[in-house]
Amino acid sequence: MSTKATISYGPDFHLFEECFDGESVYLEVENTDFEVDPNRVAVKIPLDIWNQMLEDYNEKRRIPLLGKSGQLELNFHKGE
Repeated sequence: MSTKATISYGPDFHLFEECFDGESVYLEVENTDFEVDPNRVAVKIPLDIWNQMLEDYNEKRRIPLLGKSGQLELNFHKGE
């Protein structure tokens, strides 16, 4: 059984969270350039993939109060 919760996915990338780790997200990228040093990793992410990941992340994780129009939608109900 997988413990990955997908945030965004495409043919060459997978952005996900581990179910038991609420502090991090993980990125797997295929067919791209990268640099590795003892204390650093740099990954080249094409802009179309980056934009897709941001859109999916915002939709699924961080902007629950924005409506489809992108406007802030708050519902105030008396007595709640």
